[in-house]
Amino acid sequence: MKQRLQSVFETAGLAGGCLVLVLIGLYQGLQQQALTVELLWLSLEIVWIDAISASLVFTAFLLVAGLLLVYEVSNPATTVPVLEEGPQLTVIIPVYRDANVLHRSVDSLRASSYENLEIVIACEPDDESTIRTATAMADETVSVLTNAYPGSKAGAIRTAVERSSADSFAVFDADEIVDDHFLASGMGALHTEGYDVFQGRRIPEPTGIVETLAYCERVTFHASYKLVELTGFRNCRSSSTVFTRAAYETVGGYDDLLTEDLAFAHKCYRHGLSVRQARNYTSRMEAPHTLADFWGQRKRWRMGQVEVLHATLTGTLTDGKQHRRYISLWRMLTSIGGSMFLVVLLAKL
Repeated sequence: MKQRLQSVFETAGLAGGCLVLVLIGLYQGLQQQALTVELLWLSLEIVWIDAISASLVFTAFLLVAGLLLVYEVSNPATTVPVLEEGPQLTVIIPVYRDANVLHRSVDSLRASSYENLEIVIACEPDDESTIRTATAMADETVSVLTNAYPGSKAGAIRTAVERSSADSFAVFDADEIVDDHFLASGMGALHTEGYDVFQGRRIPEPTGIVETLAYCERVTFHASYKLVELTGFRNCRSSSTVFTRAAYETVGGYDDLLTEDLAFAHKCYRHGLSVRQARNYTSRMEAPHTLADFWGQRKRWRMGQVEVLHATLTGTLTDGKQHRRYISLWRMLTSIGGSMFLVVLLAKL
């Protein structure tokens, strides 16, 4: 009962907050702006509603960021060195209630062009259905383990890292379909170019109306990341991600948070780790199929942003170089503020 009430209050709070932002945007969008031009023999006054200015700003933002994204995605994947034979790579798939989609990641990873590969499916101890499915897939390449820190994706990754002797790791979600050459390029980036982390791109499959909405939203956010990257910040995650053991240990691994990937990205930046972003390698993932699922994902992400910011302000996520901590904090604040601003801006449109 307590958990249900908490969920109701969270939903009501977020929905109410969004409604307030939308109303603010609608009100501001209807306000008039005026520009007066005084000439020797003529006085000209141009009047327009604020929504027009918002439309121009939004269009310019999408155009600049979108062109940067298109340029990166359209670059041939050969810009990343490929290493098909090299040191052992442990691929980790943390799972929970993923029995119906696990085949997507496992089958695509089995087809990888990188040879020295082991696939570890990290299951929750109470998820019997997924454990049965994972066990049925086990062979000389695929193995199954139980999360020693139950209830946490970060804990599942930690368990796999602790039990592996490899110095290179990759993490994927269960529903990802991975490019055949992704791992070979990731290992090339780590062991040929000397990067600490290699990050690909993930997009939802636009198979329906809600799924297409999720796809368009994801592409828009990927475009916005291009502007953020001008500061040197890279959005490395906990999916479609390849990293060295040294990088993992430097930042203390993933934290047990709602958005452990966001915290990981900030810690990598604070410690000055080198991240190779390669959006021309794209993994396909399952999209939310209902508006309720779509809303639930976004609510979790926004709450995760606030949680990471709170952990930073309270001193539990404050490691790394001093000047990078301030830039990291600025990035968190602008990310949360940007989400709120976007709601207001869209309401104006």
